[in-house]
Amino acid sequence: MPLHFETKEYAMRLESARQSLQSRGLDGILMFSPESQYWICGYDTFGFALFQCLVLSSSGELHLLTRAPDFRQAQQTSTLPDAKIHIWKDVEGVNPAEHLAAIFE
Repeated sequence: MPLHFETKEYAMRLESARQSLQSRGLDGILMFSPESQYWICGYDTFGFALFQCLVLSSSGELHLLTRAPDFRQAQQTSTLPDAKIHIWKDVEGVNPAEHLAAIFE
């Protein structure tokens, strides 16, 4: 599935959000809403009922934390390079928030 907007449009959105973070003195923002993820990088998920988070740092770096079944969807519908898509295993007892914390390290 191709991107719904030109990559230039996503770059402008990313830069606008990055500048907004910096102007407020914030180091980053966590985006759990699929609409926010879609707006900033095009990620169009089917996994909206499960834990997913897109992290935007004030330097403009994006990282997506999602489940393995959503990896291909992230590759095909977003501007994210593979190295910025992080997977948490959906198994009993897992805490995806721990994986999210590891992204910050």
